[in-house]
Amino acid sequence: MNEKYTTLESKANTVTIMGSSKDTDGILDAMDLCSKVTKDLINIGYNINTGCGAKGIMGAAYNAAKENSAIDNETGKPLQNLSILVEPVWGDEDIENCVPIGKATSESDRIEKFGKTSNTFLIFPGSATTLLEASSLIQKNEYAPKNEPLKKLILVGEDFFAGTVKQYQSLYDAKLLKHTPDELFKVVDTKGEILNELA
Repeated sequence: MNEKYTTLESKANTVTIMGSSKDTDGILDAMDLCSKVTKDLINIGYNINTGCGAKGIMGAAYNAAKENSAIDNETGKPLQNLSILVEPVWGDEDIENCVPIGKATSESDRIEKFGKTSNTFLIFPGSATTLLEASSLIQKNEYAPKNEPLKKLILVGEDFFAGTVKQYQSLYDAKLLKHTPDELFKVVDTKGEILNELA
């Protein structure tokens, strides 16, 4: 792990984006929104951290970050396009056009490393792995030490994450959570709502 990207300043300035690694008709609108949001975040100075995938939400975030980032004059790499790679690699990663800041050996290890390099997560629609990632991050917020601020978790897609909201509200109503769902994560639908959460 590159320690440069684990400082308080760097973590505050880095948004990790998660979501589907597949192109499907069902998430085309989400991919388009992700691309636009990523461009805006880059333009206002944020770094974007992904798993370096080429398709779906991952590809939309990665490509928008690559295309809009400031460029390192020495290496030619997009400075704001960060990535944590998984070993063994999936095979579709574009390692040449990002700044690899760490390597992970499993999905849980990758989530841990994302957490060490970012305070803010945008979670777009995805498959079972995306839901696992979202649940893992929500769990970390629920059990975070009292002296630690919670991560900002922004779930993008009110319809897609309606079941998630219902489940966590049920847990809270049953007194099985100490935080309200709204404290643990926010659910939004538009670019404006996302940017307002990051203002």
